[in-house]
Amino acid sequence: MALDRKSGATIWKAEVPGGDGAAYSSVIAGDVGNQRIYIQFLQRGVVGVDAETGKFLWRYDKPANGTANCATPLFHDGYVFASSDYGTGGGLVRLTRDGTDMQAHEEYFTRHMKNHHGGMVLVDGYLYGADGGRLTCLEFKSGKVMWESDNAGKGSIAYADGHLYYRNEGGPMMLVEANPEKCVVSGRFDQPERSNDSAWAHPAIASGKLYLRDDDVLLCFDVRRH
Repeated sequence: MALDRKSGATIWKAEVPGGDGAAYSSVIAGDVGNQRIYIQFLQRGVVGVDAETGKFLWRYDKPANGTANCATPLFHDGYVFASSDYGTGGGLVRLTRDGTDMQAHEEYFTRHMKNHHGGMVLVDGYLYGADGGRLTCLEFKSGKVMWESDNAGKGSIAYADGHLYYRNEGGPMMLVEANPEKCVVSGRFDQPERSNDSAWAHPAIASGKLYLRDDDVLLCFDVRRH
């Protein structure tokens, strides 16, 4: 649903055919031609609605699992990639318009990107994310596996300045080159003040600072090149 940001009044409610519940993914926006859409990974699949009216446009169910869909989809150049774990995988669809209608055409589906909750990033045509316990690089448009690494383990990911900031759910941080040819680890450190819980909060980067949250502790690291 869409709300007026000043008054809170309801602008529209989007009705998904057959009904569908929320999952854990965040909504994203994308432009297909001159039409802005919102994209959301729900319990049973990925859906797209018109940003202005809330009109239902399309859905893609194959990346969904029956337990929990957590990773936020990626949109780029009229394409949407979505992935989930629990043995499922990820798929890419190409969005096309026919008047006011829109269709999602599957380009490929792969078992080499079963992303649980750590998210994915797209850099220069290549997709990086955790396939279970392997840090994996795929060619975005084809799904071709460029490389897989067991050294990183299961975790979450962010990108800045040509590098992947990868946080293993056990706590260690890794700095990895955004390199589609091979996995090159540039640095690693163990987070201080670790709790006994899994480190599921994604790393965040802003103004040369790396932020890590661990339960009720927030740590900030200066990662600028000096």
